Amino acid sequence: MPTTRQISIVDDDDSVREALRGLLRSAGFAVQAFASAKDFLDSPYLTRTSCLILDINMPMMTGLDLYRHLASSGRNIPTILITATPDDAHRRRALADGVVCYLGKPCGDDRLLACVRSALARGEPSQA
Repeated sequence: MPTTRQISIVDDDDSVREALRGLLRSAGFAVQAFASAKDFLDSPYLTRTSCLILDINMPMMTGLDLYRHLASSGRNIPTILITATPDDAHRRRALADGVVCYLGKPCGDDRLLACVRSALARGEPSQA
C-alpha cells in the first residue's frame, strides 16, 4: 500500500541509488536519495524519514555504522541494509541489532518492496 511517509536511500553507487529511487516512486512512495551518510545526516530528511535503505559498504561511514549511530542517538528508524557482498555473520548481527531486512544486491523488486512495507509497519504507532 503506497504511503506519503518518507523513505530515504543512502548508497554511494549512483546507478543503484537511482534504480531504487525509481522503483519506490513507481510504487507510490515519497523518496529521497543520498550519496553518503553525511549527506543524509546533514539533510532535513533525517527527521522526516520513516524507512531507511542503506548500502552497507560505503566510504567514511558504513550503512551499519549509520544505523547504529542513529539508534544510539535515539532515532530508531526502521532500516533495510543492502550489500553486494552478503555475509551470514554480518546478517545475523544486523538483524539482532534490529535491522528489518538484510538483502544482497541485486535484490528482487518484490522482496525489496515487501521489506519496505514491513519497515513502514514497524514504524506505525501501535493501536491500543
